[in-house]
Amino acid sequence: MENPKPDWAMNKREKARAEMIARGETPKKRRWPWIVLAVLIVGGVGGGIYARQAGLLPEPPAEPVVAEPAREALTQLAPYEITTIAPTTLTETLRVTGSLAPTRDVHLSAEVSARLTDVSVRAGDAVEEGQLLASFDVDSLQNQLDQARSTADATRVQVAQAQTDFNRTQTLVERQLAAPTALEQAQSGLEQLQATLAAQETAVANAQTALDRAQVTAPFAGVVSERSVSTGEFVAAGSPLFTVVDLTSLEVEATAPVSLSPKIAAGQPVELTVEGFGDRVFEGRVDRINPVAIEGSRALPVYVSLDNAEGDLRGGMFASGRILLERKDDVLSVPASALREDAEGAFVLVIEDNVLTRRDVETAREWEGGAAFEVTAGLEPGDVVLSEALPELRAGTKITLVEN
Repeated sequence: MENPKPDWAMNKREKARAEMIARGETPKKRRWPWIVLAVLIVGGVGGGIYARQAGLLPEPPAEPVVAEPAREALTQLAPYEITTIAPTTLTETLRVTGSLAPTRDVHLSAEVSARLTDVSVRAGDAVEEGQLLASFDVDSLQNQLDQARSTADATRVQVAQAQTDFNRTQTLVERQLAAPTALEQAQSGLEQLQATLAAQETAVANAQTALDRAQVTAPFAGVVSERSVSTGEFVAAGSPLFTVVDLTSLEVEATAPVSLSPKIAAGQPVELTVEGFGDRVFEGRVDRINPVAIEGSRALPVYVSLDNAEGDLRGGMFASGRILLERKDDVLSVPASALREDAEGAFVLVIEDNVLTRRDVETAREWEGGAAFEVTAGLEPGDVVLSEALPELRAGTKITLVEN
């Protein structure tokens, strides 16, 4: 809206506004009245608050607070925090670890020096007792035998002739027709030939043995775990050929503290788990105990045998388990964490009508490496005991059981 005042009655602000309108421009709005209004409102509120705090104005009436009824505190217990007492079997065991090894294995070596004409098995092959594993060149061995026999036969003829000469010389000496030295010479020659013949007969026997051993056979049923030769090789006596193992029975060499040796005896049962078979348990037994501890330690080697008739296990697998040292059936026990003690003696907290109640108990001894205590008095089958070590819970605490 245009200003109705004449030009002579306008001030500078009004004249400038009229000129802007004449040029078609929109004049700026004045904001300071609003700012002044806001300052007055804030000042009024602040003054009211100050006056109320200074006691100049009365406080507004407070809303009534309705008091809630007091709730009784309850402690929640999970199933794993309690134990129901029942007759059980307590055991004392010794943990053992080790690698599986065949109870029976043999390293077969060459007993002759000859060329191999045939090697019929490889590592991993199953073999039967007496099965042919390898053959040597029998022609060369037969020639060595024939040569040794011929040499021995020739010497045998010489021995016979020397024996005849000795007998004749002895007759002449007795008739005093020959000097005694001739008899000594004849006897010396005879003995020398006899010694030579004995050595040659030994060579014949060795050649015969070599020929008999030209074929290598399996000493027992098992599996070839190693082959060191191939067909066509010339092998010297004593060279390694094969290793054959019997996997029907395996052994674990474990160690035990020397202090526990009085509790370990041959025949004790052992439960083993083997790497790769999960929770499957294999039954073993203590086979023997080394009488001497390992040098530089106080560990005693203990040998655990394990039946493997099904052939599932292999040598070198890692096994762990426990030797059953002692066992007691049909006894009551509590976890070590459930047992408490004060000036009055040992006790546990029993849940009765959802309230923890003190129950004095008598214990006989600890089992399972101190994890459990045998209870001889104070508890009955069916009692529910707080089994977790929760020191903040005491007798009189009300509890409620929750599901997992």
